[in-house]
Amino acid sequence: MKTLRFIAATVTLLGGVSVFATNARVESMGKNSRFIMDDVSIFDNPANISLYPNFLIGELGTYDRVNVAAGENRDPLNPWFGGIFSLDIGGGNSLSIAGVLNRKEERLFKYFPDRISTSYANKLGYDAPEPVTNFDGFLGANFNNKAVGLHIYWAHQDGMNDEGRLSSDAFVSAVQGDAGINFELSGNLSMEVSFGMARIQYGPRDRSLFDKNLLSAFGQARVFSRVQAINGHLIPAVNFRTMNAPGREELEAGLGCGVDAAFDRGFFWMGLELFYNNQRADENWRQEGGESVYYDVEGNVKGLVGDLTRLRQIGGTISFGIERNIWWDWFVIRVGGKKNIAYADYKAAESNPNSILCPDASSAGCSSDGNYFVTNPVNDGTRDDHVGFGIGINIEEKLKIDATIAEDLVFRNPFQGGGRLISRVSATYSF
Repeated sequence: MKTLRFIAATVTLLGGVSVFATNARVESMGKNSRFIMDDVSIFDNPANISLYPNFLIGELGTYDRVNVAAGENRDPLNPWFGGIFSLDIGGGNSLSIAGVLNRKEERLFKYFPDRISTSYANKLGYDAPEPVTNFDGFLGANFNNKAVGLHIYWAHQDGMNDEGRLSSDAFVSAVQGDAGINFELSGNLSMEVSFGMARIQYGPRDRSLFDKNLLSAFGQARVFSRVQAINGHLIPAVNFRTMNAPGREELEAGLGCGVDAAFDRGFFWMGLELFYNNQRADENWRQEGGESVYYDVEGNVKGLVGDLTRLRQIGGTISFGIERNIWWDWFVIRVGGKKNIAYADYKAAESNPNSILCPDASSAGCSSDGNYFVTNPVNDGTRDDHVGFGIGINIEEKLKIDATIAEDLVFRNPFQGGGRLISRVSATYSF
């Protein structure tokens, strides 16, 4: 099936090691997919489903926030699966449909609270429900080397809290719709653009789908410009997000540039991005006992009101990744890293020293304004920390399995036992 010629060549060039990427691959080699072409980019630009026809994708789950005692075991968290199916309609054109089940859209879920209370006097409240619908649906088409796509995401729970108890107050919902296009500008230049909107809601009150106080918007664009001298590409990129949730809002904008290069049996990329982030939270968002609590009380339902807390950050992110086949053609090893540095300006709310935006995790909280520098976690084993390490297995260019390896693996005492060996396993199958 014929797809965009330039992007197909790009995928082939960059895929000398692994044609299809996965979350485990991204996590292992730079923790950032802004400057690489990969199949997980379908969640950023739905037009890209036309670039990966007829294949299955999924994850066994993640093991980065699971504490397991020595001699015990448990299944990983948040497994998901899906597939893309394409139909050739002649003339090099195609139609595509895709679906993914049980995937958590963390860019929306991060605004959900841990607990919800309907009274300031009741600090316990109840656990916020866990969404159970969690569905991605895609439609795409490729006409005359222009790929277009539509995407909808729906995650919802109503009537049961996370403790498994029936409750009419328990409600969380995240809905997203977006569209994208991917097209050739010339034989050595390709561009992709996407834009979308979302609605995030939680608490005991179900509100209108098109409540203007809850609507969010986001978009991004990037260009792949082939550079023959390095056998790779120059990749400028821009993105923005203006997110609104009950009692919270966030504005983020980023501008950056990356470069990639293919070499014998391997691939390398690096990128630099500058960003601006501004968050505000109402007095009904607080930290209690290490958890985020949203107090859904009367008077806090129409946008941001009352005594507001603000956190503003400006800074940059530098990241890189490298992978190479070693020993055998079917085995690849990866390593990468990411470093964030930002200057933060915090404005405290007099009535809420324990705001969700307060950087002080102690009981003292933030009773006064402050300025400080922030960075991403150094070594907590998550996708956001500084370095990553992983392996990949390629079976006949059909089945590809990627794993993120625990960063402390080579420093452990093998006779002590305990701990995790792998934090994420992802896979794709092309048919």
